[in-house]
Amino acid sequence: MVSTLYVALVWHHHQPTYKDPKTGKYLLPWTRMHAVKDYFYMANILAYFPDVHYTANITPVLISQLNDYIYNYAGDIYLEVLMKPPEELTYEEKKLLLEYSFILNPEYFIKPFPSYYSLYSKVNALGIERAIEELSKQEILDVQVWGNLAWFDPHFKKDDPVIKRLLREEHFTENHKRLVIRKQLEVMSSVLLRYGELLDLGQAEIITSPFYHPILPLIIDTDIAKDVGISNLPRLRFRYPEDAELQLRWAIDTYVSTFGITPNGIWPSELAVSNDALSLIKSLGFRWAIADEDILTKTLGKGLRGPEDKLLSPEILYRPYFLETQGGKLIVVFRDKILSNLISFQYYRMNPQDAAIDLVRRLEEIRFSLPQGRRYLVTIALDGENCWNYYPENGWGFLTSLYMRLSETAGLRPVTISEFIELDGDFDVLNNISSGSWINMSFDTWIGEPATNTAWDYLGMVRKDLEDCRDSITKEVYDSALREILIAEGSDWFWWYNRHHTVREDKVFDELFRAHLREVYVKINRPVPQFLYKTIEKL
Repeated sequence: MVSTLYVALVWHHHQPTYKDPKTGKYLLPWTRMHAVKDYFYMANILAYFPDVHYTANITPVLISQLNDYIYNYAGDIYLEVLMKPPEELTYEEKKLLLEYSFILNPEYFIKPFPSYYSLYSKVNALGIERAIEELSKQEILDVQVWGNLAWFDPHFKKDDPVIKRLLREEHFTENHKRLVIRKQLEVMSSVLLRYGELLDLGQAEIITSPFYHPILPLIIDTDIAKDVGISNLPRLRFRYPEDAELQLRWAIDTYVSTFGITPNGIWPSELAVSNDALSLIKSLGFRWAIADEDILTKTLGKGLRGPEDKLLSPEILYRPYFLETQGGKLIVVFRDKILSNLISFQYYRMNPQDAAIDLVRRLEEIRFSLPQGRRYLVTIALDGENCWNYYPENGWGFLTSLYMRLSETAGLRPVTISEFIELDGDFDVLNNISSGSWINMSFDTWIGEPATNTAWDYLGMVRKDLEDCRDSITKEVYDSALREILIAEGSDWFWWYNRHHTVREDKVFDELFRAHLREVYVKINRPVPQFLYKTIEKL
């Protein structure tokens, strides 16, 4: 048994860019809504627990969108529908309003508010088409306000006098609506400031990702997919390591301009790694990176877990490693996938306090199982926004109970990853690392299917056309067009083209991906190929 077990909580915050390159409007509201519901919340909750330190990954594409809303008065089409008086809304705008105003988990975010739940029940009973015709002007106004008010995090619902008062209203006015919009912008403006304070206090470590969240190994060379058993590759080989480097350099620049220092650590998009990707990361000055437990299993060539997922040799997983790269030794930490997935996919089914007790009990069992003589770090890493929709009070009960127990349990110490590295630094060496991501130890979520391969071929054709005309355009034009390419390299487009990931916004994502590629030709003043006007169909 070790006397102290170090625990690194790593929360990942990311939104792809939803901005239409032609209109400049965001076609989906998720950056704004999750800022109100999750991003400020995840930082602010730490103020109640000064002994808890954690690591937060805030992707640069998320930072750029927050700044766009705050400083450039950017808007999204849902916000435009919100701001209009009900009598001015068109049929399509009312449809959009009703489609997005009840999207939260009704049990925890709608049902607690009788007026909101009454509207939800009525729209469900009527169906959207009839509800558009039958809802009164007052009911439409109430939907506008409730569909945004319910997204405020528990801190505001409990303690903010404006939000508390609005939650007690039975019906709303246009003045109430303006208050909600103003409050949303206030919260959005506080997200990065709050994280900056935590960083300066030493209570949080902030890390970054490649700028537009690409699968870095695939941007370097799509043939890396062969290493994970994918034989059905795109027709065109995509190989642009210079783009991968630029995604990282822009990420570093954004981090420095936001927080005033350079980042120590990086969350590779989708925890997708390869030797070439991690060598590039090391060459640009990063000290450490995070990867999935299964990648360590694959690298070592032996199973780490036995029956019931019990670790056979926990000392193997709970130590960082030095990875030998062309640029020197990069520290790699591997997340415990079982503990991470419990928070993501299981604990919401339990009483929040019982779930926190269970996690701490598991950590103590780990502490008792580890041999003495070294320090050990359990890394729990997961998305820091999506799972809270399934927890009561947006995860408030679970998180506060977990943080309290981590603060008070002797033998457990919550730290940032860099804090642990400063304490130790005597790590075993890996000469190489297996390629893959946190999904299936593979890249098959983003490449290898008909639709994903078509998207890669489109990307490759446009990237080649841009390079072919590079000498005939100015550097400013080239750089502007290249930015559209880098946006299209983001992992999220390929995720949505995967046939297993069907969502209501599929058509929006497909249109945005092709719109960014079309914009390349607009910027370089060349005809847009006809294939970029054709929907990429999932098969």
